[in-house]
Amino acid sequence: MNDNTATSAAVSTETRARSYPRTVTPKTIKEGKNKNGTEFVSFIGEYRRQGKDKVYTMFHTASGAALSSIREQLKEGQPIRVFGVFDEMPADAERKSKQVFRIIGLSTPREQAAEEMQQAA
Repeated sequence: MNDNTATSAAVSTETRARSYPRTVTPKTIKEGKNKNGTEFVSFIGEYRRQGKDKVYTMFHTASGAALSSIREQLKEGQPIRVFGVFDEMPADAERKSKQVFRIIGLSTPREQAAEEMQQAA
């Protein structure tokens, strides 16, 4: 029993992805439900990399609690500050595999987060 616990702990630590903050401007927002019935939203998002002037585009997706946290601010053409991880969208009959930015939640500036922590205490 003890060996299984150690193995599962090691696996979960290794597979943990680093999250990244990003300000993204959604274009062509599509909403739907997956095969489990969970609501999701996907869109092509425009963003700039740190220190670069060029605008990049990437496929973004959010579901569950992440979708709930950004829903109010999610409007086409309106920048939204989020954080998330890079995932690989598997290939199927209609498309080839591609990288996707999976949104985890709404990102708040450090100053605002510090104020909220003080108010909660």
